[in-house]
Parts: sequence; structure tokens; C-alpha cells
Amino acid sequence: MPVPMPNDETLAWLRDIVGDVPIEPMGEGANRLYVVGDLVLRVFHDADRLAVDPWYRPEREARVLRLLADTAVPAPELIATRLEGATPALLTSRLPGTPAPPADPAVLLSCAAELLAAIHAVDPTDADPVEYAPYYDPAVDGARTVPTWTTRPHVWQRMFAALAEQPPYAAPGFIHRDFHAEQLLWLGERIAGVVDWTTGCVGPRGIDLARFRLNLALSHGVAVAEDFLPAYAKAAGRTDDHHPYWDLLDAGDALLDWPEPETREELVEWQRFEAWVGRAVRTLPKG
Repeated sequence: MPVPMPNDETLAWLRDIVGDVPIEPMGEGANRLYVVGDLVLRVFHDADRLAVDPWYRPEREARVLRLLADTAVPAPELIATRLEGATPALLTSRLPGTPAPPADPAVLLSCAAELLAAIHAVDPTDADPVEYAPYYDPAVDGARTVPTWTTRPHVWQRMFAALAEQPPYAAPGFIHRDFHAEQLLWLGERIAGVVDWTTGCVGPRGIDLARFRLNLALSHGVAVAEDFLPAYAKAAGRTDDHHPYWDLLDAGDALLDWPEPETREELVEWQRFEAWVGRAVRTLPKG
């Protein structure tokens, strides 16, 4: 379906800033995206999510983009905000590049590791940062349950048992919170930008490692996902950000996001997911 044009109030606000510049729909997901000359308009159109989802807040993304403005992180530049009304919006610069990564996984790992290390080096002290929390609270959203299709229920039961324990200590730092390959824009073999900063917050850096590696495991296989850890450790100069607990916590969120498989292709993806969870529980510290 075609992306609807912004409503009259948003268009009037936009025209006051950029004048009579053509507006072209770019796509629709959590936001409706429009190309406005060399800028991008992001409209937060989902009224239900705006009412209940603390991670779907344009003011949060605006705060993060201001924080990143004077850093080495290639994030969009915030031009203007419209936070009032039923469909708030952000106007940002348009970053160059495409989401198609290089064919060589080694290039993807090296460049993504250097970028993530730069993100984690950002000092959020003066930005009044939001603190990390899992996407889902079992007390509110219901308990996670063993998938009905699995032949390895013990894997999921071990995950649930691990998540019932206290999390390991992790020195808090600035994180993207939803860092994965589809958030990256490439120009040849370099990353020209990283987008979607609504969930930027302060929390365990291992969450970013977990989200990126889970997506790598699904798209490139577990071996490539494992190779990201030494690449990140080399770029960041640290080896203590990873812990399998964060892999499981992120996987627990993903479990509640994914519907039961209905096709063979979906089942294959679920089985890769299960293999990833199994790897994480096997590497939990003993005792």
C-alpha cells in the first residue's frame, strides 16, 4: 500500500521550515518516512504505540541526536522537531548510502565493530539519558513460554531459569539498544551512517553486542556472529562487555516479538534462533 502523505498540520509545520520543497514517500515501518529535498521527515503515526510504548517517543530520539551531534558517530543531524499533536515528527538530515552491506562478512564485522566501539565511547552525562530496560516486563506482558514447535524444550527452560536470576554487573554506558545490520548505511566498504535512535539509552553494552550478533546468526550463521566478539574487543579495547546473560535477555525479548512459524522458511529461521539460544545457555558460567 502507498504511504499516506502527512496530515495538514504536519505539512504546514514542514512548509514553514523548508518552503515549497517536493515531498516523496520513502517507506513505512514504525515511522512513515519522507524525502524532503536533502532532508528526511519521520512521522510517528502509530497512535496506539505512542500511548503505551515508552521506546516509541520522538522526544527521546531528538535528545539522542542532539547528544550525538558533536561525536564521531555518523548519525542524522536533527533539524527540527514537532512533538505536539496526534502525529509528532522529526526532521533530520538525509544520510548517504544504502542498507546493502559488503559481500565480505569480514568487512561487515570490522566496520560494524569500529562503529559500535565509537557509539559506546559517547559520554551521555550531560544528556539526561534514559536508562535501559527490557522491552517486555513479564509482570506486565505475561510470562515467556516454550515455543510449541520445539523438540528441545529444555533449551528454553534453561533460558527462562537464567533470566529469573539477578543480572551480572555491567558498567553502564551509552548504547544504541537496537543495533543490527539493517540500521547501517553503506558507501562501498565503509559505513556512512547509522539510523533509528529512538531506543538510545544508558545500559549494559552487552545488549548491543547481543542484538547485533543474534541478527548475524540468523543472516550469516553462528560462526560469523561469534567472530564479531573479537572484532569488537579489538576496536573497543575491552573484553568484558559480553556476557551470555545479555544474549539471553535480548533473545527473550525477541521470543515475544516473533509469531509462531507458519511456513517451512519461518520454521528454519526459528530453528536458527533456537540454536543461538542453545549456544548461549551452554556458555553460562557454572555455579
